[in-house]
Amino acid sequence: MKGFSEAVKTELKKQDIDVPTFAEQMGFSIQYIYDLFSGRNGRRWNANSIDKACEILGIEIKFVSKSA
Repeated sequence: MKGFSEAVKTELKKQDIDVPTFAEQMGFSIQYIYDLFSGRNGRRWNANSIDKACEILGIEIKFVSKSA
């Protein structure tokens, strides 16, 4: 889920939150977060991790039709 990773990275920058702080808030290791961002080692965002990231960052996901 590359788009979500990019959105999270952008939001982290906007809110001046570093990856170690975000990892701690997520309850994950720093390496695990970097793996999520890159998709390395089979790491993928799942519903729980997406929900938690959105809660921490105060963002929400909206699905928009491309034809709209």
